[in-house]
Amino acid sequence: MLLGDIENICNSQVPDYLKNKEIKGLAYDSRKVNEGFLFFSIKGQKTDGRLFIKDAFSKKAIAVVSQDCSDIENCIEVKDIRKCMGKIANYFYNQPSKKLNVVGITGTNGKTTTTYLLKEIFEKSGIIGTTGYRFNHVVKKLENTTPESIDLNKILLEMMPNVDYVFMEVSSHAVTFDRIEGIDFKLKVFTNLSQDHLDFYQTMENYAKAKAAFFKENDFRVVNIDDNLGKTLYKKGFTITYGFKDSDIYPLYYKFDINGIYLKLNVFGDVYEIQSNLIGIYNIYNIMAAVGCSVFFGKPKAQVLQALYNFKNVPGRLEKFIKNGKAAIVDYAHTDDAIKNVLQTLKTITKGKLIVVFGAGGDRDKTKRPKMGKVASSIADIIIITNDNPRTENPDAIINDILEGVDKSKKIIIEKDRKLAIIKGLESTSEGDCVAILGKGHEDYQIIGEKKYHFDDREVVRDFWNVESK
Repeated sequence: MLLGDIENICNSQVPDYLKNKEIKGLAYDSRKVNEGFLFFSIKGQKTDGRLFIKDAFSKKAIAVVSQDCSDIENCIEVKDIRKCMGKIANYFYNQPSKKLNVVGITGTNGKTTTTYLLKEIFEKSGIIGTTGYRFNHVVKKLENTTPESIDLNKILLEMMPNVDYVFMEVSSHAVTFDRIEGIDFKLKVFTNLSQDHLDFYQTMENYAKAKAAFFKENDFRVVNIDDNLGKTLYKKGFTITYGFKDSDIYPLYYKFDINGIYLKLNVFGDVYEIQSNLIGIYNIYNIMAAVGCSVFFGKPKAQVLQALYNFKNVPGRLEKFIKNGKAAIVDYAHTDDAIKNVLQTLKTITKGKLIVVFGAGGDRDKTKRPKMGKVASSIADIIIITNDNPRTENPDAIINDILEGVDKSKKIIIEKDRKLAIIKGLESTSEGDCVAILGKGHEDYQIIGEKKYHFDDREVVRDFWNVESK
């Protein structure tokens, strides 16, 4: 690819003396620049990419793309650098998404579980999302749920020889920051909308608009029609709907306990009898989303049912540890809606006390903290409040925000040391009790100040109870 190609791709002017120069690679991080690379100078939330242009040229970058080329040599000025970067990445890597069946899944909750279910159903498939990207025997971590456009196209290219389908979580930030620009989605899925990321979007209306912006006029889609935003995303002839009523896919019967779900689904008039290791109403929604995708791509019913039966769990999503009739559940729930879903599910299947251990992230949406405290204390019997990535914020201030919503008549324990908090929860259990350890799920770190330390909720449970997850 030549620098001159950018004129057509981004509708921008390229200086004549640069047009015939060949691009050897792409980078938006100057630390990853090599000789002949094109560097994208992006203004981020914390730093300005212009500060790293000198570093990029010191590593023999061929040119820089910027929204402001004043006083910069070998610079190509564009109106929207993120959109342009996505288009260039797509072109440079030879449009890998067009050669794959890429399915994008968006929504506040359920994205990760739905991608994992689909990976189980579809042979030769990969997933990209919160827990990293996976295909064949490759498992790699990611910094963001949805990678930047350059990284995303590289991942799709890496997957291409080995997979036919890619199931990808699409975060609201990925839509807002054009990380998916140029990606060809064969199908899009909407799971649900509840409060999250208001530190960035300020209002639920803005957050909903970011989710809705993922869906273009004639995109094929699978939509949760029980959700208010889902109703607005319905488009006749382009939509498979799922929900508990008035939908293409809906439950006829279900029951669940700590061991899993038995479910009868009406699927366009056919009945799917499903047994799954997953538990909870919200996982019925995730199963329906996965079935909707399977129907769209024409997967045989028997293959779908067998895959759902075989599926064990998603790391850190209702991950179960059982010891002498006591249960510990590790889950990623970190919004009031997700906490409510998990605790309501566990309450219905717990014979004894329900104990919850949770905190709230620092330097993030403060308005959800009292709501998290309120919903946790309205359902659980014992509430243990602890740290969950306090970052640069005062942990006491975070805990006080949570306490504003907590029912003070409940037993409340404050233990900032997360390991000790989990152990206190486990020590509080008797036969028939359940402790829900919420907020981190699959994460294996704790961020205190600006440092990231190794920490894994699951390791604490394994070590203390000497059991593996089921």
